[in-house]
Amino acid sequence: MQTTDNQPNTESLLTFGGLTIPYDCRRIFITAELEPSNDDPRIQPTGFPDVGPVLYSDPAEKNGLICLIESEASMANRLEEVCFLYRHEGTLKESFAGLPYLRAEGKNGVLKTTSTLDGHRFASDFLAKGKAEQFGKNKSLAEYIKNQLRMDDSGKTMPIANVPNVFPLVLELDTMSLVHGFQISNKQISFVGLRLPRALTASIIGFGCERISVPGVKFNVGHVESESGQPIFQKSRISAKKIKARFSIDVGLLSSLRLVWPSEENPEKQAARFKLLLAISLWKVAAFLDLLSIELSLRTECKLRLKPDIKPKVKLEGNSKSSEQNFPYDSIANEDLRGRIKAAKIPNDRSPLILKY
Repeated sequence: MQTTDNQPNTESLLTFGGLTIPYDCRRIFITAELEPSNDDPRIQPTGFPDVGPVLYSDPAEKNGLICLIESEASMANRLEEVCFLYRHEGTLKESFAGLPYLRAEGKNGVLKTTSTLDGHRFASDFLAKGKAEQFGKNKSLAEYIKNQLRMDDSGKTMPIANVPNVFPLVLELDTMSLVHGFQISNKQISFVGLRLPRALTASIIGFGCERISVPGVKFNVGHVESESGQPIFQKSRISAKKIKARFSIDVGLLSSLRLVWPSEENPEKQAARFKLLLAISLWKVAAFLDLLSIELSLRTECKLRLKPDIKPKVKLEGNSKSSEQNFPYDSIANEDLRGRIKAAKIPNDRSPLILKY
């Protein structure tokens, strides 16, 4: 984009925690080098007993075997958890006061689940059946969504022009779904296309890896009747010459979303909501790296920390030449998001929005 006098536009999209995002930024790519925090090179990567860790040869033939230490799906859960005040209840920290999310309650207010805990979010049949006062008398979440998007009663058809309206709808019900991705698909709603890929993706990768097999044995101690005996088994571990945490924020995707209802035509509100999503994404990465500055236990034998002599880096990629700089994760992690939530003018009775059963 150029100004009228043919000079480059120098306006920024966002300044947050000492980091300025330029107007033409399309992607924010953050990397950090990690190391085992217990001085033991053995690492327990992600995997399943019948599959084992994911190891593959570097296509560029520079880094030997590459290992997926933490997957994109697992990292999405971890980046959600850094926002929690109470991990097992899915409640958000005070910095997120006013940010919408869904809380399902049974009789006497007993917690069933929350959209911050339920990996299916809007695809959860359990959440879809919940009823709230904000939806109208005896209306469920699924019925509310169908009404707002002008769907038919079956939830199978709707005017195609209304599809973009799902984004302001989701923002006002469970804002973080726009960061971590969602798909509205359940027994009540089967219309195809109400979804969004992750705007924030992350993984932890090991380079120059070697396989390590560690033996184990199970003992049945005491007076326990068991026919299993003392089975001997093998545990898969790796060592890695280099470990990198990688985070990608799709700024272009977030900026393309309609975040206000068509009837509003409010550019200031649209901009404030976009900046909120971008700030939340940056905060999540920064908070995760802040935990890694000392130590983070991903698994029993996977305790990692930031390499003390190498600072995390950020690349702001767009139409202009991208440059690498230090990522100020410590100052970003100390930012309070409540002012940006207020500026986004989100309905104030949805943090959380209680679904009753």
